[in-house]
Amino acid sequence: MNNLDMQSVLKAGGIGAGVAILLGVLSLIPVIGPFIAILFLCGGFFIPVASGMLYGYFAPGEEDTSTAAIGGALAGGASGILLAIFNAISTTVVGAASEGIGTGLAGGAMSGIVGALCFGIMGFVLGALGGFIWPFIQKQMGS
Repeated sequence: MNNLDMQSVLKAGGIGAGVAILLGVLSLIPVIGPFIAILFLCGGFFIPVASGMLYGYFAPGEEDTSTAAIGGALAGGASGILLAIFNAISTTVVGAASEGIGTGLAGGAMSGIVGALCFGIMGFVLGALGGFIWPFIQKQMGS
């Protein structure tokens, strides 16, 4: 745990959240939105895993399995929580525009709470999986 590189956690989590938010914004466009939303729904599980693996990639030196899993969990959790915040804001804005201010705000708040729990927990677990996988990939690349 002493070897945990927080800059790598923030960099990997930020990239994962950026990709997720970009896909979320593209899914709001009427023409390509449904196609992007389906891709985002199916591929959304891979974003935290990739964030966990990116932590290992950005971390200096060779990571051991436990440190990479913890760093990956933090990076995946960060990307999941940032995605939940974006989803709450976009749900609030879209809901307020279509259903009125009161209903949109209530829907956005509920979406934010449920989304933060689901995306956050799922992000931590899947990010830890990506961080766990990274040392094995790193050994294969080195040999």
